[in-house]
Amino acid sequence: MRHLFFVWIFLLSHVVAHGQAVGVAFRSGAWAEVLATAKKSQKPILFYAWSPSCGPCVGMARDVFPDSAVSKYYNTNFISYKANIDEGEGKVLASRYGIRSLPAYLYFTPEGQPLHRSGGGKPATEFIEDGKDALNPSKAYFTLKARYLSGDRTAALLYALSNGAGIQEDESLHSQVTGEYLKTQSMQEMAAQKNLEYVFNQYMAYESPASQYFLKHQPAFVPQFGQQAVSRKAVRIISQAARPFGMQNDLAGLGQLQQSIARLLPAQATQWQQLAKIHYLLSQPQRNWPAYVAATLAYGQQFAAQDSYTLYEATSFLTAFVNDKALLTKADQIIRQAIATDSSHFYLMARAKLQHKLGNNTEAAALATEASATAAKAGENQDEAQQFLAEIKK
Repeated sequence: MRHLFFVWIFLLSHVVAHGQAVGVAFRSGAWAEVLATAKKSQKPILFYAWSPSCGPCVGMARDVFPDSAVSKYYNTNFISYKANIDEGEGKVLASRYGIRSLPAYLYFTPEGQPLHRSGGGKPATEFIEDGKDALNPSKAYFTLKARYLSGDRTAALLYALSNGAGIQEDESLHSQVTGEYLKTQSMQEMAAQKNLEYVFNQYMAYESPASQYFLKHQPAFVPQFGQQAVSRKAVRIISQAARPFGMQNDLAGLGQLQQSIARLLPAQATQWQQLAKIHYLLSQPQRNWPAYVAATLAYGQQFAAQDSYTLYEATSFLTAFVNDKALLTKADQIIRQAIATDSSHFYLMARAKLQHKLGNNTEAAALATEASATAAKAGENQDEAQQFLAEIKK
């Protein structure tokens, strides 16, 4: 064993000595020193911004940075630097470079000029692609942005700029560039698979041209993405639009949103206006649970077939945060509306947990058993149902 230990130490020292690091070789310390080293070596810089409280950062450190392909690519092509944005110079750099979400990856030229940016937890292959995009003038965010600011409004430039990861941090520019791209496309071109994917994959505010186009043309997206995915995206856009008004108790703002919905989607106005009200109520600082339950129950009576997910979500919230048995009994009516449309094991488990909270453990166990069987039949994980059954039988 001692012999094997020294062999391992020898091999490790050999790897390090020959530049084949066991992970991305991040530097820390002064940013000015990194800039000086990059300029001297003429190597571009990766700046990785992280925080101890960032969950995806933990995953990147555990699974991606130690990856052999990742370390080989980045240690060969970049000087890599990391900083905790909660303290010291990391905090200063986060402010300087407009870092608003983590993890963040900023790429710079050897002279310290911004090249590209990306973010989020991601697999090794995508993280390597980020680095390649930074060195590709046709994909590097700040290179594309500079062309745009200099007056380039070609469809290819607008598409590349608005479809890149870097623009996600600049919501107003993202919306503006996307709108300009859509104006370059004819109605026939908008029906092409490339443009349907482009619009569908844009995660933007209700007011943005991409969201407005998607909401007005939902049926066009169904053959490619499926009805469920299209409905979920529409629900997300409307609900996110309503939440800020709820947080501010801005009833007038909700009314203006509902009027906008009526103009944009006259045939579907009732559904989306009711959905906006539900998320307005859910987002209020002092929640009016009776009003929320009444609104959701009324919504389900009309639109369970089109949007069972909102009913499932409401049941989960009520089970977690409400103790009033009368309201929880109405929540059971809500989830039964959803199950009548979709008897998936997720919905069955939502009702099982609600029944458990109501003290109906026999009914809860029966529902969990059904959920487990439904999951097994669909080839899905049964762990949640099995663990729930074990807990309520204690």
